[in-house]
Amino acid sequence: MRSILGSALILVLLAPATLGAQAVRYEVSVPASRLFHVKAEFLTAGKDTLFVSLPAWSPGAYEIQNYARYVRHFGARNPAGRPLFWDRVDKDTWRVSTGGATSVVVEFDYLADAVDLSLASLRSDFGQFLGTNLFLFEEGQLDRPAEVRFALPSGWRVATALRPGAAGSYTAPDYHELADAMTFVGQFSLDSLQVDAKWIRIAVWPAAAYTAPVARSLRSSVERIAGVQNRLMGGPPYDTYTLFFNVYRQPIPFAGGLEHGASQFDIMPAHGFADEAGNLGSFMTPLMAHESFHLWNVKRIRPAELWPYDYHAEQFTPLLWWSEGVTDYYADLTNLRAGLWTDGEFIGNLDANVRQVESAPEPWSVEDGSVATWIDEVFVNSSQLYYSKGSVLGLLLDISIRDATDNAKSLDDVMRALYARYYRQAKGFRTADLLGLLREAGMPDVDGFYQRYINGRDPLPYEQVLPKAGLAVERRTTSNVFLGVSMAVDPEGHIVVQEVVPGSSADAVGLQPGDVLLKVGEVEVSGSTGWVAEFRARYRNRVGAPLAITARREGQTLTLNGKVREQIVTQISVSRAASATPKQARIWRGIASGTTGN
Repeated sequence: MRSILGSALILVLLAPATLGAQAVRYEVSVPASRLFHVKAEFLTAGKDTLFVSLPAWSPGAYEIQNYARYVRHFGARNPAGRPLFWDRVDKDTWRVSTGGATSVVVEFDYLADAVDLSLASLRSDFGQFLGTNLFLFEEGQLDRPAEVRFALPSGWRVATALRPGAAGSYTAPDYHELADAMTFVGQFSLDSLQVDAKWIRIAVWPAAAYTAPVARSLRSSVERIAGVQNRLMGGPPYDTYTLFFNVYRQPIPFAGGLEHGASQFDIMPAHGFADEAGNLGSFMTPLMAHESFHLWNVKRIRPAELWPYDYHAEQFTPLLWWSEGVTDYYADLTNLRAGLWTDGEFIGNLDANVRQVESAPEPWSVEDGSVATWIDEVFVNSSQLYYSKGSVLGLLLDISIRDATDNAKSLDDVMRALYARYYRQAKGFRTADLLGLLREAGMPDVDGFYQRYINGRDPLPYEQVLPKAGLAVERRTTSNVFLGVSMAVDPEGHIVVQEVVPGSSADAVGLQPGDVLLKVGEVEVSGSTGWVAEFRARYRNRVGAPLAITARREGQTLTLNGKVREQIVTQISVSRAASATPKQARIWRGIASGTTGN
């Protein structure tokens, strides 16, 4: 099957360990399309049994992926090549009888055919993986160093967050860094620049997506983002940082990124990456700034519940609103302070975050959302909402500190203190630690704010806090006709029900996911969105009137009779105030520029 890759393999044998007697040595090869092959050599002198595992999840991606499900052709042998008996202990752990061997080589194939931020992919000319996908660890030995070599087709290159080693190898001082390392192999574009005397690399697949105009825009944005964040946090925490991009021309269901200690991996559709003139998509700089700020907040400033990592199971923490949501706030600040956004764009993004928070179907707390992200709640959808609500909370905290201290202190001081007092002391922080630092920075009534708006479910105090930074808040209450479905367009252009909101007109008549909408009342349903506006206009102020919904279910046409229902909606919008006091203007300037004082 090697002919699928179109060239002979360059064989790189496992070399003697250069990292000490206890180093684990790995070799990664590509014997066939969609399959990585992995060898791992573990020293086992004095052990009767070797227990090795693959992680169930990747730090930063808070979902159980069970990478062991992609393993096939697992085997183990001694140094003489004799097969060793093995069996499964649990879903992601293998037990190998060593037979007294001084070392054991474990090898397997790994199926790599996913489009996902924490899963591997391999095609005829390119592959990508995260360390958690391929690298086994010995139970109880996460502190062991690692050496990685590659056996790749001729002409393939490697870009990895692992550290360069001797004779073409790559190294990691322990399993945590090995597991966190993003890697590209094959044909792709690789560029580099220096910011604050440290190298930043940009790896893009496919290479054709990284045109000269795109390179100019991307290099400029990366340089400005890194410069702002380095100044905020006291310098870069890496020697080399890599931005890995997968750019897809075919439709994909998402765009996003995943942070790592010395890299980020971003997946974008081509139209969202850049246009032919090199203009970056609107989501690009927010995404890059968010994943870059994770260098400090998440990868180094880490909740105590995530220190150290447990690769077997969920690690629940109430602090993801800070780790992810406040990182989003700092991503927005980065774009503003770097000149990538205007004041108006920053406030427009704040306005969108507020609208998303206020559109949640029920009151919820960001602490609950942080914990529940592992199950991705259907209606509260915590995996998304603690981003927007956490971001808004970051601004409210920042303004409150600046207002109470006459702009002498800010949330920046809290972030830097977390870095110095917790990460630098090799430990995680807890909610009480964060509240103590907020109190130290001058935040008034820290405990009350926490109980009402972070642990609690009270409406956020927009009107009380935002004007202190010269921001105007407008609250409008409207009543809208409420059908109560989320919809998608199928390949034939039909409108298919995805979800039905409890208590809505659709719920009352028994509409179900999978139903194809044909007619709502007197309005014909079509693939364009115009019918929705027509429906709302036709049935406005007609609460209680008969409403027949026609749908097709499993080939049969149904008419479901119900009544018109309405939903009371409160809309909150944020804008710059027409005028601001000197103190309000000073606070806004401090937020926008990252400064304190007058």
